[in-house]
Amino acid sequence: MSTPLDIIFSWFEAGDFPTEAQFKETFSSFYHKDSLIPIENIEGFEEMFQLFASAEAFKEHLTDPKAHSEFLALLDASNLAPAHIESWKSKLGIGNIATIDSSDQVGNVYTKIQVDDFVGKLKDVDKDLTSEIEKIKRLLLSNDPSLDELQEIVDYIKENKEQIELLKEAVINSSDDKIRLVGSYLNWGAVTYQNQFNDLVYDKIETIEDDTSSEKNKYEERVRGDSVIKHNLDTLSFVIDAYDTVTMFTIPLKVRRIDSNTIEVLFDSIPPNIIQLTIKKI
Repeated sequence: MSTPLDIIFSWFEAGDFPTEAQFKETFSSFYHKDSLIPIENIEGFEEMFQLFASAEAFKEHLTDPKAHSEFLALLDASNLAPAHIESWKSKLGIGNIATIDSSDQVGNVYTKIQVDDFVGKLKDVDKDLTSEIEKIKRLLLSNDPSLDELQEIVDYIKENKEQIELLKEAVINSSDDKIRLVGSYLNWGAVTYQNQFNDLVYDKIETIEDDTSSEKNKYEERVRGDSVIKHNLDTLSFVIDAYDTVTMFTIPLKVRRIDSNTIEVLFDSIPPNIIQLTIKKI
């Protein structure tokens, strides 16, 4: 049991001679730094301990996915009301939502002016396409000589399939300059022998191919970046034009010839917009 301080002080007044027992009582009244103080001897400790959560409750709190959900947003935002969402959007300045092309092209979003311009170009292309379709319809309904000649060839093959098969067998043992044609072809001129007919058909087909050959000298494609393109022009000699479909500026690029029908195009940097490529055979 400890001795009150006022009694201890009275033992050490000027002129006093403290006894051995008084020294023991004095030092026994205090805790040595090597001695542990019992918890029950700490004033107010029990009340203060009740203010802290147990280790088990703290661990449970750390793993509770809905902890503080009445004050903080959850990872899946499931506790956010529409008003909270609007507040976040306003604070972050994302009131107008837009999309981007991919994660490595952050901010690659068209402005309203660019979108309007792009839509306008699509409308123009649609008008041009409609016009071309109408031209094709009119052409199919017309009396174009080249189409008529092609139709005559098709009709002849259909009507004379049996004779053609017989001619194949005859050609094995005969030359076609001695084979007479079956029937009369007054619209084709003075045609009597097979070789004459063959030459005439060849000339007509060659004429039709010449009329449409321009389509075989060009290939077009749209890309968003480095690409391997199969153009099927069967050549290593060509010129290539590339332009941005939004800004309409010509875009520099590198071209590697993989083979006579395939190329690889490489850009110095990722294009911000769709690039129109036109490959023309030389």
